[in-house]
Amino acid sequence: MLRKTSKVPSNSVELERVHTSTGKFNKEAIKPLGSSNKDEDPEEKLIENAVFGGEENLLQNLEELQSKDKEIKRKKATSDNRKPVWEDDDDKTGSINIKRMKKSRNKEPEKEGDVPTEQYTKHLQTQHHKVHSIPNWARLPSEHTDQSDEDPDVQDLLQSTGDYITPSKSLSKGIIQIKQCTDGNRDNPVQCKLNSAEFHPTSQVMLVAGMNQTLNLFQVDGKNNPKIQSIFLENYPIYSAHFSANGEEVIMGSKHKGFHYYDMMVGKMISVPPIKGLEEVNMKRFVVSPDGRFLAFLGSYGNIHLLSAKSKEWIYTQKMNGSVGGICFSQDGSTMYSYGDDGDVYIWDMKTRDCIHRFIDDGCTKGMSIAVSHDHNFLACGSYSGVVNIYEPSVCLKSRSPKPLKALLNLTTPCTNLIFNSTSEILAMCSDSAERAVKLVHVPSQTVFSNFPDRLDAKLRIPLCMDFSRNSVFFTVGTNKGLALLYRVKHYSNY
Repeated sequence: MLRKTSKVPSNSVELERVHTSTGKFNKEAIKPLGSSNKDEDPEEKLIENAVFGGEENLLQNLEELQSKDKEIKRKKATSDNRKPVWEDDDDKTGSINIKRMKKSRNKEPEKEGDVPTEQYTKHLQTQHHKVHSIPNWARLPSEHTDQSDEDPDVQDLLQSTGDYITPSKSLSKGIIQIKQCTDGNRDNPVQCKLNSAEFHPTSQVMLVAGMNQTLNLFQVDGKNNPKIQSIFLENYPIYSAHFSANGEEVIMGSKHKGFHYYDMMVGKMISVPPIKGLEEVNMKRFVVSPDGRFLAFLGSYGNIHLLSAKSKEWIYTQKMNGSVGGICFSQDGSTMYSYGDDGDVYIWDMKTRDCIHRFIDDGCTKGMSIAVSHDHNFLACGSYSGVVNIYEPSVCLKSRSPKPLKALLNLTTPCTNLIFNSTSEILAMCSDSAERAVKLVHVPSQTVFSNFPDRLDAKLRIPLCMDFSRNSVFFTVGTNKGLALLYRVKHYSNY
């Protein structure tokens, strides 16, 4: 006889189905769970004892299993609380991450191709940095063992914040942050007067030329300033040299009736013969218009000769009273200003090539140099007495005798050169009649920077020429001793 049992949790009743010949249920076989049956077959009892070990053995086995389970849990808990024999700082700092890793490992396994958890990734990075040392280029300056070759400016930038994080947009007056760099022509020093030192309009290149009949080109980096090229012109002392507006040519003037220009694209020196109809003794001084249309040569008897910057052909001659002391163009090339020994400033319209206005420079006896700012808000006039007057061009157009915004009296000898920087915040003025006669002016306040030139700068002798780089990072002064002194203006960046 076979018996099949089924457990019903709701009433805890054990149903015994006894298969009979009719296949029907035996009502007497229904009994409560755990109750004994007196009429139970001895054979069935033997089978139960053989399989389950009887009632007493079953309870005993259950108690043994429960005790073993408690022992396993206790051992597991004690194993997690074990302390190491020794500890170091790495173990303490990484203990939190290790516990988090254990918890993350007990979670459901990630699918194939999933990204590791954030805690596990951080742990891997920490272990990587412990095993692999950090390279020198990735360390801060304080982590380097040797900092002797580092630039002091770079060290200051990395070790302190100051004005580097939130730099002031406008230049402050009083003291200018400037330092002297390696001479611009260190790779090829000369022993002659440097009449021209000028920066390229687009590239990090500068030209140096003078009475030694040589044009030198240097790459400007502030440290080495390597020489690019030197071109010798026989019997041609260079009195003035300028880059063309597009930077593809270098035009040079001398004591001859003709002039030369160097084509940088093809590397060829080209000579322009004397222009017929122009009765000039020399073509020493000239100015290039910023729009790239004109070359304006300063002639004798108040003549200003306009040549095409592209074809080098003569276009027109403009005449003013007296002699021509200086010429400058507005940034768009639409207006030209000329200044002469009669003390008058002439304003020319370059479209019609007519003089549209003329005004008297206040207190001037003889005009020497003139410059207009890039934003066309300031006009500076330097006289023979050394006085430099600053005007507003819009006011000058309306008055015959305008009052200057400021009269600068810092030079006591003739002001021979004036130039504004690219932001119209600095005006550089110098005189070739005295040593160290160069000043930098803070234009918005019309005050002179008190700390330039430095008294300890022994190289600065008689300044002959000046120029600012494209973004005013560098400032150069050419001297009578053949040096192109180079200075770094820290307020500006990006050359």
